[in-house]
Amino acid sequence: MYRAGVDTGGTFTDFVFYKNGYLKIKKVISTPSNPAVAVLNGLEGESCVLIHGTTVATNAFLEGKTAPTALITTAGFRNLLQIGRQTRVNLYSINPQKPPEVIPEELCFDVEERMLADGSVQIPLNEEHLKKIASELKKRKVKAIAIVFLHSYKNPEHEKRAGEILGKDFKLSLSHEVLKEHREYERAVVTALNASLHPVMEKYISTLEKKLSSGINIMNSAGGYISAEMAKKMPVLTLLSGPAGGVIASHSLAKLLSIDRVITLDMGGTSTDVSLIKDNPTITRSSYLANLPIRLPMIEIQTVGAGGGSIAYVDEGGALKVGPKSAGAEPGPACYGKSEIPTITDALVVLGRIPSEIPLGGNLFIKPERSFKAIEKIAGTISRDVYQAAEGILGVSLAKMERALRVVSLERGEDPKEFSLIAFGGAGGLVAAELAQRIGIGEVVIPPYQGVFSAFGMLLAEAVKEYTSSILKTLGPRAITEAKRVFREMEQSATQDFTAMGLEKEKITFQRFAEMRYKGQGYEVSVAFIDDPEKLKKAFEEEHKKLYYHTQNSPVEIVNIRLRVVGFSEKPPIPEIETGYAIPFRKRDIFFGGEFHRTCFYRRESLGAGVKLEGPSVIASSDGTVFIPPGFTGEVGRFGEIRIRRNNV
Repeated sequence: MYRAGVDTGGTFTDFVFYKNGYLKIKKVISTPSNPAVAVLNGLEGESCVLIHGTTVATNAFLEGKTAPTALITTAGFRNLLQIGRQTRVNLYSINPQKPPEVIPEELCFDVEERMLADGSVQIPLNEEHLKKIASELKKRKVKAIAIVFLHSYKNPEHEKRAGEILGKDFKLSLSHEVLKEHREYERAVVTALNASLHPVMEKYISTLEKKLSSGINIMNSAGGYISAEMAKKMPVLTLLSGPAGGVIASHSLAKLLSIDRVITLDMGGTSTDVSLIKDNPTITRSSYLANLPIRLPMIEIQTVGAGGGSIAYVDEGGALKVGPKSAGAEPGPACYGKSEIPTITDALVVLGRIPSEIPLGGNLFIKPERSFKAIEKIAGTISRDVYQAAEGILGVSLAKMERALRVVSLERGEDPKEFSLIAFGGAGGLVAAELAQRIGIGEVVIPPYQGVFSAFGMLLAEAVKEYTSSILKTLGPRAITEAKRVFREMEQSATQDFTAMGLEKEKITFQRFAEMRYKGQGYEVSVAFIDDPEKLKKAFEEEHKKLYYHTQNSPVEIVNIRLRVVGFSEKPPIPEIETGYAIPFRKRDIFFGGEFHRTCFYRRESLGAGVKLEGPSVIASSDGTVFIPPGFTGEVGRFGEIRIRRNNV
């Protein structure tokens, strides 16, 4: 049976099939109105185990297409989501952006009940009041409910009982199941998001399951995959599902090439995603999505609205702008033949970097004349010729990507000169060398399967899930004993979840962590758990000093314990290629740096290991294109990767 990695993008849906040691790749045009159509079209009835990266949850939230959802809280906390915290993402903004409304205020209710911080019951759950709320929600045609009771992480009995009462009529998300931690606002945000996405994701996955007889797994935001059932129940775990695959693939390639430090650049049709790998992918548990705090494990990824389909325009002040709106798959860039919309892809076509002889995705032949016509409209508005306008559009988009690269490197105290840039996605290889030069990166690596690299990463991923629990105890023997007891409970639950996915117990590993702080601090530091109080305190203080350059003479608390569970599965190898030579299939002028340059064009599949190409050169294939600028040299490696370096550096 095949294993298939599938990545749904804004323009193309990518496939990598693996069976009996062989890899096959494929791209089909995405179907944004119903992403499942493109997935099923690409599979063509193949019986396979699917590992799927999807943007369904992310797009539903960002586009406001979530299900009608209500929030039920402890009495007095009805406005929890509206009040939030006083922290501001942009502290000095004159016009700060409020977080989006996950659940409207008129659908927020509170019910009489109260748990204390130690888990004891102060006020019993008023079940009659809860039933009246349920009747009101039925009238308002609510589909899903988020239940967030105070201190339910310590004692979830009231949430469980509320779930029993409401579960027959609504899709439910109980906060102690979504995020079993203190801080009611953060717990409410992820629970509300999960509830609003539950019906959307369940419908999408169920559509696939009806058409496919084999298993479906969904990529999560932390770089692993979870079962379809878990994704239906916990769709909030999939908010960065697609981009995570590319980071995992980059990490595997970097290890294969003995590269320790990598910045990834994934330029697709809608956006560009950037992440930093220093030995391992950077995992964060405190990220933001549209100014909302997401307290869940995610690969740290910076996203900018600069993909191949990003629309270029001139604003009212006469400034040239690019994105974040995208032409997507429908109608697509002008060169796709269905629109007159000027995009980054059209600018690259005008500049001569994308040849028309090789079809995109295997069957889409571009129409360069339509790109020229679209970019000429921009050129007339800014009083430039069509080539200058195209180079201006590209320059604006490069500036946006450069800012993202600086965020993950320089703003984190990392020197880009110490990193290699792994660039992929259909358009990543077209801009990587110029971006590397702008930020001081010395080497660019264009991986094999460039245009479907995120889908390939899904085949390389492990089954991964994290379990957390708040214990809030001063560090000492009692805290260690309590932590070990809760770890054992979480491991039993995790074993059941992972064996249900078909993984053998012998292939499941557990990684224990403690999130700790000095008493009185607001946030925690995560360290590997040690069942010795003194050694654990020493590990905490070493990590605290590393992060904040000091320690203090105060009691230490264990706030949360966290279990990371990994289930190992078979992975496809990256095959080596034979040595060879290079013969261009055409030569023509391209526009670069304000002038035309004679350029050789090569088919990527014809290049053997050891081939060196002087810039300017263009290397084309159906899944992506690579541009080696003047002053750079590219060399093909033994796995088919292309390593690009600036001459005399």
